Amino acid sequence: MGAVAASRRQPIGLLLVEDNPADARLLSESLREVAATEPVVIRTVRTLSEALLEMQRYSFTCVLLDLNLPDGKGVHNVEALRAIDRRVAIVVLTGTDDDQVAAEAIRLGAQEYLVKGQFDGGKILRLLRHAVERNKQVHELEDQRYREFQRATHDGLTGLANRELLYDRLEQSMAQAQLTGETFALCYIDLDGFKAVNDRYGHRAGDDLLVRVAHILRESVRATDSVARVGGDEFLVLMRQFDGKLDPGPRARRLRERVRAIRQIGELPIELDASVGIVMYPQHGEGVEMLMERADRAMYEAKRGGGGVAFYEGSLTMRAADRAAEFRAELEQALEQDRFSLLYHPWIDIQTQRFVAVEVLLRWDRDGGVQGPEDFLRAAAASGRGCEIGLHVAMKAFMQWRAWRELGLELGQLSLNLGEAELEDERYLSALATVATSCGIDPAEIRLEVPVSLLGGQSAHNLAAKLREAREFGFGVLLDQFGPDGEALKWLTTLPLSGIKLGRHVMRALHEEGERGAMYRSVLAICGAAAALGLPVVVTGVETTQERNTLQAMGCLLMQGQLFSPAETAERLPVRLQQGPDGFDEARWPVEASGQG
Repeated sequence: MGAVAASRRQPIGLLLVEDNPADARLLSESLREVAATEPVVIRTVRTLSEALLEMQRYSFTCVLLDLNLPDGKGVHNVEALRAIDRRVAIVVLTGTDDDQVAAEAIRLGAQEYLVKGQFDGGKILRLLRHAVERNKQVHELEDQRYREFQRATHDGLTGLANRELLYDRLEQSMAQAQLTGETFALCYIDLDGFKAVNDRYGHRAGDDLLVRVAHILRESVRATDSVARVGGDEFLVLMRQFDGKLDPGPRARRLRERVRAIRQIGELPIELDASVGIVMYPQHGEGVEMLMERADRAMYEAKRGGGGVAFYEGSLTMRAADRAAEFRAELEQALEQDRFSLLYHPWIDIQTQRFVAVEVLLRWDRDGGVQGPEDFLRAAAASGRGCEIGLHVAMKAFMQWRAWRELGLELGQLSLNLGEAELEDERYLSALATVATSCGIDPAEIRLEVPVSLLGGQSAHNLAAKLREAREFGFGVLLDQFGPDGEALKWLTTLPLSGIKLGRHVMRALHEEGERGAMYRSVLAICGAAAALGLPVVVTGVETTQERNTLQAMGCLLMQGQLFSPAETAERLPVRLQQGPDGFDEARWPVEASGQG
């Protein structure tokens, strides 16, 4: 069996760099003696320059490198090879008194060293194999660390910097500006019309549009600038001085025009605009938070004018209280006139091909358009009306749930999204339980979806206590936007959860990395841990049959996404439930109740 296994190994492509013909011949002959079981393809050169040319022409598994060549001496030879191919394994050839040089070569990236004269074929081959394997492990670890860094500092969809990385760059720019006296600008860009694209064509089209905008912004700025995605359809551009000049106004207007020039995604026609707010450092603020807040105000001032570009002005601060009062009045009117509408997005059990739950999604019919919660809930929470909106939504959803039940429709669970404002309110969960009971709904039928990111701050333990309280009231609790984060994984065993929901960023990473990527292994580990604890795993954002099949093979059986059903109105949902899910060639069955907990 050992010989058979060895014969199946990939041959080692070896570049031997040795200027001594006798040593080169001895090494080659020693390796050929064991080549029957361990195939080695050897190419020999005598100088460093020849080695560099060969490495540019061919891909080698390993390089056996003499450190004393006619045109290269010592560890500089290793550095020269690394400059051509950082991923090739290197074994250095040394004399008996070159231990320190060999150690330095290994520090610079070589994997092993071989003392001249010790030319036993079997030992050399084992050393080469160990060097190749060690090199492979080192680069796999480096790749994994790089991916983890990218996930922590970059947006998973667009590849742009995320909010945390941009904050770090802002702080660096401020420190540099304080030393040099230079200034910089921060542009806050919000897309106008993105929500309509998302609602009309689905999340995949929306994602494609965001990637397109990110590409336009990235290629439209200078190399010294930074671009970040900081929200659903919100971007920031950090513009630095170039040759002593800074012209954010004209440049921001050009960015806006390039965004407005997007007229279709694929074959889908769209209408898009952008509102841009600009602040200058240090004129408009001396801290990151102040700059961000004032850039946001300037952006909304541009939006109120129908889109365009607006610089921050001191008068905006004075008008902030007036705008807050105006916004509170709008909220009160929306609550009184019931301008908050609900959509219902089903989950499916892949094994039975039946819908087993439905998530409630909030929309605000405002200013002749429809806004999603990301557009207004933060401001609503700041105005003190966030919890009131949450209870209004719950009451409306519970009454609709009861109406469907009276029609004979049963759908195992109803899922509500909770934010930080609701969890921080001492009375909210009690009020929510009262509303459910008054509508004839058992809290056990309700799942509260809470973003796992809320458990990452200083108030994590207080919020965790509120989730335990929710369970005491009888509600189920799902951690939403879950991913392969060590800090998040600890909550699986410390909270009384009803399940977890993997975020769309997980689906994007699986699509990009494939089955050999770190995310694939992470999802397998998450599913295994959840299964051991008896916790269902829901995956959202599933849009293709390939994604469905991959997830099912990994053990993920509860899914949600455009492949199976879009988010439906209350009027349309009963029809969808009777039709069953899309995304299957086989016969489908209508919805039935599920007792999954």
